[in-house]
Amino acid sequence: MPPATAATERLISLDAFRGCVIIAMIWVNYLAGMPGIPWWLEHAGPRADGITLPDLVFPGFLFMVGMAIPLAMQRHCGHVTPALLGRLLWRSASLMLAGVVLANAYRYDAQAALLPRAPYFLLFYVAMLLLWRQGAGRRELAAGGALMLFLLATFRGTLNGEFSSTWLQPSWWGILGMIGWAYLLCSLLYLACRGKGTALMGMLAMLIVLYMGGTAGSLDFLPASINAVVNVPQVLGSTAANVLAGTLVGRLFLRDAAMTPRQRIRFMAWFALGLFAAGMLLRPYHHINKIAATESYTLVCSAIILALFLAFYIVIDVWRWRAWTVVLLPAGTNALFAYIVPDLWQQLTAVLHLPPVWWPWLETGGAAGLWNAAGVTALMLLFTALATRHGWTLKF
Repeated sequence: MPPATAATERLISLDAFRGCVIIAMIWVNYLAGMPGIPWWLEHAGPRADGITLPDLVFPGFLFMVGMAIPLAMQRHCGHVTPALLGRLLWRSASLMLAGVVLANAYRYDAQAALLPRAPYFLLFYVAMLLLWRQGAGRRELAAGGALMLFLLATFRGTLNGEFSSTWLQPSWWGILGMIGWAYLLCSLLYLACRGKGTALMGMLAMLIVLYMGGTAGSLDFLPASINAVVNVPQVLGSTAANVLAGTLVGRLFLRDAAMTPRQRIRFMAWFALGLFAAGMLLRPYHHINKIAATESYTLVCSAIILALFLAFYIVIDVWRWRAWTVVLLPAGTNALFAYIVPDLWQQLTAVLHLPPVWWPWLETGGAAGLWNAAGVTALMLLFTALATRHGWTLKF
C-alpha cells in the first residue's frame, strides 16, 4: 500500500460515501408507499426486529457527521473559546430549527396562515439557502434571517395528539433536528475529552448505557419539561452514540495520528466487528428496531456503515480508483442542498403549477416504479451539480 496521505488532502472517500448515502435517501424516499417493490426497499415495521436498506440511511448521515467532527475541531482541543462554542450553537440550532419546521410541515393550516402551503415552504427553503450558502455576505444573511423570522412568526398548524399549539412546536425534532442535538453533544464530548480515543470510547459506552438505563426507567427523576423538549435516551443516548462511533473513526485521519492506510484499515475492520458483536449481544433486550432507536439498532447499523465506508476508503483513497466517483461527489460535497432539493423542487412546481416530474407510464410501481424513482433521483443530482457549479454550496 502507498504511504499515508497528507492530512491536508481532502478525504475523497468520505465525500463519495456521503454522496452515496444521499442518493440512496432520495431514491428510497421516492419509492415510499409504491406498490410492488421489494420488501428490503421499504422501512422495517414499528415492531420489527431487523433492518432494511432505507433503515441504514439515517445512521449513515449520523456516522459521517461524527467523522467530520475531529477533522474540523482537532486544532481547538485544549483551546475552547466562546467564539467556537458560539459556532457550535449556531450550527446545531440551525439544524434543530429546520428540523422543527419540517416536522410540523404535515399539519400546516393554509386557511389560518398568511400564505398557502406551497409558497410558504418554498420561501422557507429560500431562507435556508440564503442563510446556509457558503460565503454568503451580510446582505444575504440579513435577508435570509428576516425571511426566516417572518415565516416562523406566521406559521399556523392544526391541533392533534402530537401538537397542542397552532404555533411551531418541537416534537421529535425531525431528522435534521436530531442530527443537530447529536452533533452538539458529540462535539462537546470531543472537546471535553481533548480528542483522546480511550476517553471517547468510554463516552460511546456511556451513551449506550444512557439509552438502556433510560429505557429501564433510570431517568424518571428528570423533570417532565426536559423530556418534553428532547427524548434523552433516544436522541442524546443511542442517536448520539451513532455520531460518536463515527468520531472515533474520523480521528484516524488526523495528521497527528500518523497512521498508515494499513493501520487505519485494521482499526476500522476490528471496530466494525466489535460494534456488530456488541449489537447482537444486546439484541435480546430491545431488538434491532429503528423506530425505538434501540442500542442494538445503533451498534449494528454503525458496524454496517463502517464496513461500507471501509470499502470506499480502500477503493478510492488507497487504490485510488476515483474516476467513477464523479457521479457521487456533487451530492457528497453539497449534501445539504442535495438533502433539500427534492422538496424544494416539489414546492416550486406547485407554485408554478408545473406538471409532476414522474413519467405517467412509470407510476404503477414494480420494476417500472424503480426505474422512475431512479430517473427522478438522477434529475435531483443534476440540480445539485448545477447549484454547486454556480456557487450554491450550503454549509450551516
